[in-house]
Amino acid sequence: MAHVLGRIAAAMSLQPTQVNGDPALIVRLGGEIDTVMAMRIDDGLVAGLYAVRNPEKLSRLERRTTLRR
Repeated sequence: MAHVLGRIAAAMSLQPTQVNGDPALIVRLGGEIDTVMAMRIDDGLVAGLYAVRNPEKLSRLERRTTLRR
């Protein structure tokens, strides 16, 4: 089991970011987005912890959105 976990950890990278204004981590496996974990903070306390693995939703993270006035 430790061998398998070691291989996963070696292939994994974490990238701090923000999602919808809340702190989050992008988890990449083999360079591809695998999971996004986000926290909702209310009054300085963690009020929610969310993990998204749906490939359709995660594909939007790679696209840049053009802001217009």
